[in-house]
Amino acid sequence: MKRAVMKKYLPYVFPSLAILIVMFLVFRWYKLNTQQTGEITQFAEGVEIEDLSSTKMDETLNGSAAYKTDDLKSFDEMSSGQIRYEVSDDKIKFSVYANLPSLDSGEYQVWLRDLNGETSRKAFILEESKGGFMGSAAISSDVLPFELVVSRETVSDEEIEKIILTGILNQE
Repeated sequence: MKRAVMKKYLPYVFPSLAILIVMFLVFRWYKLNTQQTGEITQFAEGVEIEDLSSTKMDETLNGSAAYKTDDLKSFDEMSSGQIRYEVSDDKIKFSVYANLPSLDSGEYQVWLRDLNGETSRKAFILEESKGGFMGSAAISSDVLPFELVVSRETVSDEEIEKIILTGILNQE
């Protein structure tokens, strides 16, 4: 009797197990996929970005021969810029100097973005001065390397609108 019952239900056991495993994997994929949507972790989460005054940054960079200067890659003909930076005391201190068209509305912002381009973080707003637009900041060197992005923003939110200049900072 038991043998007859087993022969009767045995063909359903393996397909049922396979269906259960597939359902478990689909549920797990769905759960992981919906958790990530809209919840991308910020680049350098938990790391403070210090906004440095121009005088403090000039003192730092002029007093040290260890700073590096790199040109920023431009995405339009009217814009150019440089980044000057120094790694010391477990911090990277950097200044962005850019020749950009004056704006009637909006502002130019500097963003820090991971090299994959998936997550970014707003660093500071460029201020117009005699020599163009400039701004300075300091951040922990633990986040190196990263991409620096200068963008034109019309709305102050957590998304990069129009990329104007880019450059990569690394600890060479």
